[in-house]
Amino acid sequence: MEILAIAGEPSGDTHGGALIQGLKSRMPNLVVRGVGGPQMVAAGLDPLIPFSSLQVHGLVEVLRHLPRLYRILWAIEKQLDTLKPDAVLLIDYPGFNLKVARAAKARGIPVFFYSSPQIWAWRGGRIRTIAKTVDWMIVLFPFEVEIYQKAGVKAVFLGHPLVGAGADASQISALKSRLGLTSDKPVVGLLPGSRTSELNRHLDILLAAVARLEAQGMDAHVVLPLAAGLEATLVEQRIKAAGVGVKVAPGGFFPLLAVADLAIVASGTATLQVGLAAIPFVVIYRVSPLTFWLARRLVHIRHVSMVNILAGREIVPELLQHDFTPQKVADAFLALAQNPAAQKTMRQALERVAQSLGTPGAYGRAAEFIAQKLNRG
Repeated sequence: MEILAIAGEPSGDTHGGALIQGLKSRMPNLVVRGVGGPQMVAAGLDPLIPFSSLQVHGLVEVLRHLPRLYRILWAIEKQLDTLKPDAVLLIDYPGFNLKVARAAKARGIPVFFYSSPQIWAWRGGRIRTIAKTVDWMIVLFPFEVEIYQKAGVKAVFLGHPLVGAGADASQISALKSRLGLTSDKPVVGLLPGSRTSELNRHLDILLAAVARLEAQGMDAHVVLPLAAGLEATLVEQRIKAAGVGVKVAPGGFFPLLAVADLAIVASGTATLQVGLAAIPFVVIYRVSPLTFWLARRLVHIRHVSMVNILAGREIVPELLQHDFTPQKVADAFLALAQNPAAQKTMRQALERVAQSLGTPGAYGRAAEFIAQKLNRG
C-alpha cells in the first residue's frame, strides 16, 4: 500500500507527521512519499521535493513564485503517473493542494483532505472544486460538516488535534523556575504572533500597552513565549528600550498556557489554543493597509478569532487594525483584569467552545478512519 502525502506549511507538517505515524502503526507495510517537513520525514515520509520549495506567504509572494509552484505541481503529477499511489493525502495548503486533488482525481486516485479550506470565511466557490476532486474531507471544526455535506462532499469531524495538547509537569516547573514566576502575582501571556512579520507589526504596540498598564499600577509577571525561529536577543533589546518588565520565554508557549491567568493574543491558531486552556484574553492584529482593504471585501465573517467564530458571537474582544493601539489594548485588558465576573463568564464560554471540539486523540481517529477506508479498497 502506498500513499502520496503533501503538506506545504509548518502547521501542515505537524498534522502530517502525526497522521503518518498513526497510519504506519496501523499499516506497518505502508509506504508514504511526497512533500513534508521534518515531522513528516521523522514519521516515515520519503520526500520527493524539498519542503521549503512550497513555503510562500502573502499574495504578492505567491504571484511572484507562481512559475516555480507550477513546475512543482507538474513534477508531482509525473509522480502520480510513475508511482500510481493507492491514495493521496493532502493537508491544508488549499491553493496548491486542490490542484493536486484535481490531478489525482483525473487519474482515478482516491483523495483524502485533512484540515479543510475555510470556505465559510472566503473563496466559497472552492467548494465546487472540492466536490469534484476530494473523496473525503476531514474537517477540524464541527460546523464545517454540514457546509460540505450540503455541497455533496463527504465530510467527517473527528475532533480537533489541539484538544488535549499541552506541557507536562516538568516543563511547567522548569518555566516557573527559569522566569521566577511566583504565586503572589498574576501571570499575563503576551503573544504577538509566531512569524517575524507579526512580531514586527505587533510587538512595539504591545510593549507600549504594557507600559501604560504598569503606569496604572499593574503588578504581574508578563511573559512573552517566543516561537521557534524568532531571535530572542532582538526581542529583549526592544523590551529593554520600552522600559517594561516583560520576560521572554523561547519555546515556552505550552507551559505558559498552564500557568497564565490572562493574555493578550495575536489572531491565529494561538487564540484557539489559549481558548482551549480557558484563559480570558484580548485578541489583537494588524496587517498592511492593502491587505486589510482586500480582506474587508473578500472575507465574509464577522469575527477573526476562532473562539468567537465557533461561539457565533464575540466572547473575547477583538482589537484589529486601527483599533489596535496601546491605549485601547490597555483599556480592554484592564476592563477584563479588574472584573472577576467578566473573567468567569468568559472562561465558561471558552469551556463550551472547547467541549464542541471533541476529546483528545483526533489524530489517531483520523488515521484509523483513513486506514479503514484504504483497507476496504
